[in-house]
Amino acid sequence: MRILAALSHLTAVLALAALTRRLARNLRFLRHARQVARLPDPPPRVSVLVPARDEAATVAACVESLARQEYPHFEVIALDDQSSDGTGAILDSLAARFPHVTALHGDEAPPAGWNGKSYACQRLADRAQGEWLLFTDADTLHVPDSIAQGIAQASGLRADLLSAFPRQITRTWAERALVSFIMDFLPLVGADLSALWRGEGGATVANGQYLLARADTYRAAGGHRAIAEALVDDFALMQQFRARGQRVALVDGTSMLSCRMYEDARAVWDGFSKNILLGLETSATTPRGWWWAPLFAWGYASVFVVPFYRLVFERRRWLALVEIGWLGALRGAVTWRLKRPWAEIAATPLAAWSVMALGLSALLRRQHQGRVVWKGRAYRLTR
Repeated sequence: MRILAALSHLTAVLALAALTRRLARNLRFLRHARQVARLPDPPPRVSVLVPARDEAATVAACVESLARQEYPHFEVIALDDQSSDGTGAILDSLAARFPHVTALHGDEAPPAGWNGKSYACQRLADRAQGEWLLFTDADTLHVPDSIAQGIAQASGLRADLLSAFPRQITRTWAERALVSFIMDFLPLVGADLSALWRGEGGATVANGQYLLARADTYRAAGGHRAIAEALVDDFALMQQFRARGQRVALVDGTSMLSCRMYEDARAVWDGFSKNILLGLETSATTPRGWWWAPLFAWGYASVFVVPFYRLVFERRRWLALVEIGWLGALRGAVTWRLKRPWAEIAATPLAAWSVMALGLSALLRRQHQGRVVWKGRAYRLTR
């Protein structure tokens, strides 16, 4: 047991050191992306593409925020994807009010081999006239220069595909515990954004709430047709660009847009349990061996679980306190950088343990059900 405990402490220290280095590099890259941002003259035409399925509660505010952009050349195309809640009628009324807005209606189910969102995005892209395509979700809210900021950063970084993580709006306890931990903290300590941008190896990470793609490069890569079956379409699209040697980037979009992803604990659980396991798999640039899952689990537990167990049940607690304090400092740095509520730091252990439960739930679902249901459509889990 002493050897196992020592090994756990060593793993935690090495992992925390690696996470600290990674976070520092990522924060430097995010600053760099802001510093090099420049809007081309003349600005390119942008097509903003919004797939919407049963989004009556949010789509009007989203499309209005896009229609009021302070950008000279853009269009907004929104597609009602067989909604049953009046989304289509809302889009029609918006199209009548704003000359830049076009409403489309998808009356047919996705063809075999397509997931619903990818099919909707492809239909939108087929209608787009812009030099750049901005795919964004119907539950986002954009500041007036959201397009301009995205184009400026993509131009400054010379990126063919730029993704941005928004400011996450959280109101219930489940949202506060999990959303920012998964969407902000884990990518910033786990991925290497600078290496991603430079085209080096490492994990792919993207955020489908803001995906800005150069139109000709998107079409040359096959568009969403090339990833028709992918359930985590944002990661898959970025993988497709990387496979062709195109430059990609993930940047800080908290000054560009905001999003409230889920509204209650059940929605949080259903949404993340669909994406978390598939996201980890899709992020890999090369297939992982059998050893990866137990090694990842050991490292994750050594950082996020074991120190809290030792703090409660063991007499010698100083090493556990050091590890917990170190982890808290990392979460605090992200909280400060993104101007998140400080109470989220205290929720870090609950969030980390919930991620483990989500991963286990996803594994069991794969083994026993072999499918996932999202927005009324069932998809087969093939991996």
